[in-house]
Amino acid sequence: MTKPLLTAPKAKDPVVLSYLELRDEYICSWCEIREGHLLAVPYPNSQCEIRRFPYPREADIVGRVIGVAMRLAESHD
Repeated sequence: MTKPLLTAPKAKDPVVLSYLELRDEYICSWCEIREGHLLAVPYPNSQCEIRRFPYPREADIVGRVIGVAMRLAESHD
């Protein structure tokens, strides 16, 4: 996947997350491209700011996130 969706997510809509490769990190975010920049758009209720990167010079869309695995509780071994 190399082209992001170009419509803004709404709080009740399912959010399509993209896996982005930046110069020094990877991030997962909804994204769009405007005026030669890739905008990493956080979930509307997250209170995080939109991140902006020159595209494709400093950011590349690697793929789409289709699942997440995470711990539900700390292990007490």
